[in-house]
Amino acid sequence: MTCDVGVVGLAVMGSNLALNIADKGFEVAVFNRTWAKTQKFLADNASYKNLKGFETMKEFSAALKKPRRALILVMAGKPTDETIAGLCDVFEKDDIIVDTGNAHFRDQGKRAEALEAKGLRFLGMGISGGEEGARKGPAFFPGGTLSVWNDIKDVVEAASAKAIDGRPCAVMNGKGGAGSCVKMYHNAGEYAILQIWGEVVAVLKSWGVPQPKMVEILTSWKTKSGGASHPNFLSSYMLDITVEVVKMKDSVGAGGKDDGEVLLERTMDKIGSKGTGLWSVQEALGVGCPVPSLAEAVLARQMSMQRDERLANADRIAAFAPPTSTAYTDEDVEDLFWAAALGIIASYAQMFQCLRVLDKAEGFGINLPATIATFRAGCILQGYLLQPMTEAFEKDPDLTSLLVAFAPEIQANFGRYKRVVGNICKESNCCIPVLLSSLNYIQTMTATSIPSAQVTALQRDVFGRHGFKRLDTEGDFNAQWPELQ
Repeated sequence: MTCDVGVVGLAVMGSNLALNIADKGFEVAVFNRTWAKTQKFLADNASYKNLKGFETMKEFSAALKKPRRALILVMAGKPTDETIAGLCDVFEKDDIIVDTGNAHFRDQGKRAEALEAKGLRFLGMGISGGEEGARKGPAFFPGGTLSVWNDIKDVVEAASAKAIDGRPCAVMNGKGGAGSCVKMYHNAGEYAILQIWGEVVAVLKSWGVPQPKMVEILTSWKTKSGGASHPNFLSSYMLDITVEVVKMKDSVGAGGKDDGEVLLERTMDKIGSKGTGLWSVQEALGVGCPVPSLAEAVLARQMSMQRDERLANADRIAAFAPPTSTAYTDEDVEDLFWAAALGIIASYAQMFQCLRVLDKAEGFGINLPATIATFRAGCILQGYLLQPMTEAFEKDPDLTSLLVAFAPEIQANFGRYKRVVGNICKESNCCIPVLLSSLNYIQTMTATSIPSAQVTALQRDVFGRHGFKRLDTEGDFNAQWPELQ
């Protein structure tokens, strides 16, 4: 028993995380269900003397110091359950199993109960950062029993990314499935913000912006200030990868040709997904927390997958001919910058509000500013905005909404947002579902009165005698309506 920690699963994430942990000086045991893959991994990394591979789960277990600590990096669902079952057969009382998959937080709670009943200990811990993050330092989102975290955090914190203030991007998020809940909403926010950047590119394309100029505009936004107090306002990993997407040429390696054409123009307009965004929206609806931007991002992916239906419909409905004019001005580009910025802030506001509501409903004990701080480096969401967001909730944990923390920027630029969205809808056929829903979220969640809600409240009383509340008197009321059927 010489190894400090074990890694189960040597696909892209597992192999890179194992190397990351080994780089930090830990003795790492690795196991994969196919021995050939383990052998290849060891051969490819023969210079590492602190990596040990094992053919059987029993040998893997025997190599770990007690209490044994194993990180699972296999596909979510059945493969994870099978791996946990295999570890249960060879682990002993107080040994620790950490599932890093994209699991639903309710499933993680059930797993913890089942394993603790067997005398084992369990931690659900999401990881964000992809292949590069796993290798260089990702963000980790653990949740479960504090004592379990205390017995594994030396490895996790060492392997994690470090924020600008040196803090590790790994913090205990709370009890039960708190860590997986945070990862679910991290992914839901990622869905929305990636979609916003996709919509920005689509708008620029509809304006006839040439590809080199598009790259120039988006690159300039990395260092563009957002008012007087925010340098590099939209600087982020997701903007970085958007620029790379717009720049990338086609190639034989990408299944095409080395002919200098832009890969984007030859990419099928279908977006896959793995379920975390949908779960997040379902949970939000269940607790009555409005998340229109997150929901529209999920729906945008689902509609993209209906390509055959879309093409068939377009053959039958020819009413939406694209406009002939594609002129744009510098003012239009400035408007679009602020539409993207405020749309992203609105998406984050929904994401964080859901975490607060679910924290209260589930009793997780999430420390929201500490959790947000872990997004600042290593993960897909990393970017400048996470720093002022962290500071806003540290200053006022009872902030009614993240929108309030950006009141000056919203007040100064919401008119730009509305103007560009109106022009896009009027002058192009661009699909901008998340930009539209984010605008509506800001407008609705800062409204002192919603006249349409007044109408619908009374409509429900007409047909179902559901009752309504009054502005001038406490209580529930019914009006006397005429017979209409």
